[in-house]
Amino acid sequence: MLFRSIDYEMVVDSFARGDKAALRNLLGTEVLEGFTRAIDARKAAGQTVEQQFVGIDQIKLLSAELSGNRVRIGVKFDSQLISATRDGAGAVIEGDPKQIRTTTDLWTFERDVTARDPNWLLTATRELA
Repeated sequence: MLFRSIDYEMVVDSFARGDKAALRNLLGTEVLEGFTRAIDARKAAGQTVEQQFVGIDQIKLLSAELSGNRVRIGVKFDSQLISATRDGAGAVIEGDPKQIRTTTDLWTFERDVTARDPNWLLTATRELA
């Protein structure tokens, strides 16, 4: 799942759709719990997210660290999305369903280098200003 825009898009789209099952195999425990809380809060409030992934402008490796058998890398994604959150009545309460928004995210991925599973898990996210 490293350095591919398709993987970034999969996580972002799954979160917007509220697809917790799809996220389960992509996220570390803490990130999954945070995403699940946000999805559940949206659902409880009757909110929906409309999102269209436009593309990735840049993917850049910012850091790499080895601690025992665990490797952790920080990756910056500059992407473009169209996103709007609607309330239960369908009114836009956040974002704009017609406006492309550029976002910069720093994602941290981890994996056990001794494990047979080659997949990386997303273990931290934050939007950069």
